[in-house]
Amino acid sequence: MVEDPFQKKNPKAGSPDQGEPIFLIIGKIRKPHGVGGEVLFEVITEFPERIRRGKKVFIGQGKTEYVVEGIRTHQSNLLIKLIGLEDCESVEQFRNQMVYIKTDNLPRLPEDEYYHHELVGMFVHDEDGILLGQVSEILETGANDVLIVTHEGEEILIPFIKQVILGVNKKEKIISAKLQEWK
Repeated sequence: MVEDPFQKKNPKAGSPDQGEPIFLIIGKIRKPHGVGGEVLFEVITEFPERIRRGKKVFIGQGKTEYVVEGIRTHQSNLLIKLIGLEDCESVEQFRNQMVYIKTDNLPRLPEDEYYHHELVGMFVHDEDGILLGQVSEILETGANDVLIVTHEGEEILIPFIKQVILGVNKKEKIISAKLQEWK
């Protein structure tokens, strides 16, 4: 997971009532490609369809705003042309810089589905209301996601499945879980 100060929980960022980050990383500009202002773009999102013609992206720590003019695949990466970057020299300043989108531009998910950034930072309680800890990270296992819940220096792994997760209250930032008893 890429560490970025804009993705840490900030009560004054993103959706104020949700405490969401303003920006999410979607990729990284590797280097200029050719002489026409294209960039070699490494995708760091599960939803590469977020990167399309006409969409706003923000580059680097300064979050410089650009609009995607064109996009095409190149091996396992993308080649992206941004409006206003017309040659190799204008693109060079963004070599190895992260590329972001605003969270308010994310597509709405179906009920009972969540973006990882919505869950990280939430408090987890058991079915009796006892605090188990706070979601510090999410593991993607292939079968299902697993919440890493941290409390007083200890970690608990909680599978994010219907049999375990009783509910998610985004407004209160609380996840209710039924811990499994292993025999």
